[in-house]
Amino acid sequence: MRPVVSAKRLALAAFFGAAVLRADDPVLRAEKLLARKDYAAAEGLLREAIDADPTSARAHGNLALALLSQGKTREAVDEARLAAAFGPESAEARAIYGLALEALGRFGEAIRELEKATALKPEAPGPAGALARAYARVEDERAAAAYESLFRLQPHERAPRVELAEFLWKVEKNEQGNRAIAEAIRIFPDDAELHRRYGRALFQQERFLDAATELRKARGGNAQDAAALSLLAHSLWRSGRAEEARDAFGEALAVRPNDADLRRSLGRLLLSRGENGAARRELERAALLKPTDAGIQYDLGRACEAEGSLADAEAAYRKAVSLAPRLASARYALGRALLRRGARDEGARELAAYQTLYEEASKRSGEENVRRARLAAGWAELSRGNAREALAKWETLAETADVFFARAAALSRLGRHREALDLLERARALAPDDDRISARLLAERSLGEEAAR
Repeated sequence: MRPVVSAKRLALAAFFGAAVLRADDPVLRAEKLLARKDYAAAEGLLREAIDADPTSARAHGNLALALLSQGKTREAVDEARLAAAFGPESAEARAIYGLALEALGRFGEAIRELEKATALKPEAPGPAGALARAYARVEDERAAAAYESLFRLQPHERAPRVELAEFLWKVEKNEQGNRAIAEAIRIFPDDAELHRRYGRALFQQERFLDAATELRKARGGNAQDAAALSLLAHSLWRSGRAEEARDAFGEALAVRPNDADLRRSLGRLLLSRGENGAARRELERAALLKPTDAGIQYDLGRACEAEGSLADAEAAYRKAVSLAPRLASARYALGRALLRRGARDEGARELAAYQTLYEEASKRSGEENVRRARLAAGWAELSRGNAREALAKWETLAETADVFFARAAALSRLGRHREALDLLERARALAPDDDRISARLLAERSLGEEAAR
């Protein structure tokens, strides 16, 4: 994956301003190109500058930034090392070297360089911010104090306050994270993005009513955010406010009408309210949008059965079983529907198949104890911040819904949101009625969309 160098990190280039340059100096011209994100052109100018003065720490440092932004990480590290060598007392050169090492995955060395940069220029927000982010990336407990120091340098900057809250939530210090984002909201009360992030965090903490309150405020800032609207709808539903949830699902679908998961959720809500015909229509549309989803077919069967259309229910249950032969709930529902229609022999066979699945699970009770122990050990590793170690433990286990759920949690912690989403989709296919999986899927989808922006 290409390392991303943010605009704030690129702003470090401007800190080399201690040395005044002529307006036509190639380094100064290259810095202007960096600011405009014309990295290739900046690289060319900086190489010319280095040919003219091979000992220029400023030129080597800026070249490292240009190379980082083009995904040339190893070359960037080499240039950043030269910048630090030619400017050992330059906080900016040390900071750029730290950023390059971090991009290469050499986090311990990166932190040491960033600590040197901060010590050299403690009043500079650039190195201080880079150090705080580096601590947060490796889940180092020093991150919180580093961010607090940064706030003293930049009391009115929004982004670091968001980063601190996200870090604290990530390491499961929810109350501290909530306080951090609440303080950010106090400073920036009209920032819809802050309310959206807070609402998502509260949703994950299962504080659904509080989540709905924050997500309503986020909606005021961006009515086109379907992910936030979906979280709002589910928060209202889980809070017992079904009518309001229905309206929120409608708003989300107005933004994203071809989202099968949204239509399935609305269908399930309507089914829970006894609005069977409306539920069936939503689930039929969801099934057309996502024809290979066994969970949608199962829910469609339930809606048809509730409406009294046993033949249609049977057809939907059959499709669910064909798509996921080991989906026990669909086997049971199909067997029961067949019995109600008078197909006793086939119904008995399906119920027998359901019973076999149940007995197979029981026979694995000894293995289950081992599996649960390994799952628990992995969760303990994750709680200590060892996401890679947790993932390694879970990757050896049989592929079940709770294993997929666990692996997705580790991948999310590592910032691999696309992979986490894929595993959560597989978990939900195996356990379509598990609200815990559905809730995590919603939150992960929101995280993934945010990371892609």
